[in-house]
Amino acid sequence: MNLVEIAPTWLKRLGRKVLPAKTAERIHERASTRRYIPYMVSRENPLVLDFKRTVLRRKPHLHRVVVHLTDHCNLNCRGCTHFSNIAKPSFADPAQFEREFAQLARTFSGITEIYLLGGEPLLHPDLMEFLSIARRHFPTSRINLMSNGVLVTRMSEEFWVAMHDNRISLVCDLYPIGLPVDEIESLCQRYGVPLEWTDPRAEFFKLPIDETGSQDAEHSFKGCGGVNNCVLLREGRLYPCAYIAYIDILKDRFDLEGMQPGEDDSIDLFGSATPWEVFDFLCSPVPWCRHCDIDSISTHQWARSERSLSEWTKKPGDGGPADDSSGQDD
Repeated sequence: MNLVEIAPTWLKRLGRKVLPAKTAERIHERASTRRYIPYMVSRENPLVLDFKRTVLRRKPHLHRVVVHLTDHCNLNCRGCTHFSNIAKPSFADPAQFEREFAQLARTFSGITEIYLLGGEPLLHPDLMEFLSIARRHFPTSRINLMSNGVLVTRMSEEFWVAMHDNRISLVCDLYPIGLPVDEIESLCQRYGVPLEWTDPRAEFFKLPIDETGSQDAEHSFKGCGGVNNCVLLREGRLYPCAYIAYIDILKDRFDLEGMQPGEDDSIDLFGSATPWEVFDFLCSPVPWCRHCDIDSISTHQWARSERSLSEWTKKPGDGGPADDSSGQDD
């Protein structure tokens, strides 16, 4: 099925009435041959997107972007897809965050959902500053602060006021760790902060990383929707997923060779690319996708990590000091 076939009737009729014949033919040709992969980049009808791009000359709208406020976490989840359980303490810089969000606002006409997470964002000492910056640049977006819930009941009144005043929603992961659910719900109700619980996190998925890079990149990307494909902003660059953005954490922890992302695996938010070139990049596979063995994806019961390389890779780790179980826990 091509894009022309799934276009809404009203758009086809409008195009025939108002578009010059050559313009309509150009849109039809591109839509008929272009494979469109929305995932978390866009939820708009593909032909509507082409109409906005070609006729209305509007900037693209991004569905979701994820930003770390911290890389490290106070939980130790087995196989964390952001490698937060093996990350060294790292805190986002508010000034850099300000620059990046100003550029995001210049690049996109809007963003539907912004997720501030980590790691565990409640560990950041300047957390409230990020809430106001995000809201200032995106006044109509849904902004979610995503937490594992462990520290929620210990947060100050200043935190709750900032959440309310900036219209930030709290999203808590429902891990099987005995969270004080009633107390968290009561606090959110008291301060007028929207609360959303994830589905129970009794299971984690494992998308094996192939150290050899022998997978088909396009096949891996096509199968990654709803798995690990989610636009992530790190240090001024946009990545198609957390694996690519934070693979350096895994590499450093286990002293791995290879797997280093190249220039073509992310796009510079401050570079020369046009907004639509940025959008098209996010809809396409990148070379690093060859390291994801999408056909071997599996699930496992949530558990505390032993910090073994085999929790992430297709090939089991070789043991030794890199595979120890020391480190942070909840």
